[in-house]
Amino acid sequence: MIWLSWRQQRIETLITALLLVILAGAFIPAGIHAADLFAQQHVARCANRQSQACGFAVGNYILSTGVLRGLLDSGWFNLIPGLIGVALATPILQDLENGTVRLAWTQSITRRRWIATKLGFAVGTAVLAGALFSVLFTWYEVPFDRIFGHWDKFDFEWFVPVAYTLFALGLALAVGVVIRRSAPALVVAYGIYVAGRVFVESWLRQRLITPLSVTFGSRSAGPNLNNAWVITQYPSNKAGHPFVGTPGVFQECAQTGSKGFKGLSQACMERHGAGFTHAVYQPASRFWEFQGIEFALFAGVGLLLIAFAAWRVLRAD
Repeated sequence: MIWLSWRQQRIETLITALLLVILAGAFIPAGIHAADLFAQQHVARCANRQSQACGFAVGNYILSTGVLRGLLDSGWFNLIPGLIGVALATPILQDLENGTVRLAWTQSITRRRWIATKLGFAVGTAVLAGALFSVLFTWYEVPFDRIFGHWDKFDFEWFVPVAYTLFALGLALAVGVVIRRSAPALVVAYGIYVAGRVFVESWLRQRLITPLSVTFGSRSAGPNLNNAWVITQYPSNKAGHPFVGTPGVFQECAQTGSKGFKGLSQACMERHGAGFTHAVYQPASRFWEFQGIEFALFAGVGLLLIAFAAWRVLRAD
């Protein structure tokens, strides 16, 4: 049965392996190049520091690392765990759609054995593929994490890519056993996967744990936001309310010199009820807590959907 499962899933497994090999072929040389530049340009000295010189140094470093960094920022690689998950569900759904599964059940293979073997093979491949995806991107992000912190590429690192892959696999199986048509099931499942990821990333994630909120003046150090996930940050008054200035205030508080505009006088801005910054953020120390929560959320839902698919097949006529 294990050999049969491999034969039926080998095309999807080989496509997944090829996709990971292509990613590795692109990101391993780019990662080595980024690590070398990080050392050569002494970017480490700008970690957790904010200054004009460090801003230029980090900007030049990012530009020197190549186009892959820009592609990561665009978010397109978030689609890959979903593609892997729905692809690995395809052989099982095709068996159900074509009815060939009934032939297996009339032989010496019971439904429970068929389900356990087929689902076990698909889940194991999905977990392995998600783990390899995570290892590749976590390794590539090491120098960038030292600059921006782990929050910058939360969706690509450590545990959550494995959960995303399981979630997509579970969605495809659950939808497929209900409508019994593989092609529409894969399209619908992938659409739900994308919608779910967008919902969590854009709305739910920042509400999983109540974020910290702080208002600080220009003369105080304020919290360390260098490696934090800053949800929102804006100029405010002392009470933390957004400051809406008038042209007269900015003209009065403007500081000029021989080279022109030098900035705003903070003392003057404070007299007008401004000169403060309000920030809502998740500190760097909560990264692992969020990783655990989101892993449990997506992997848990994915496993429940896989269990539903198994139950539905067991009860099928």
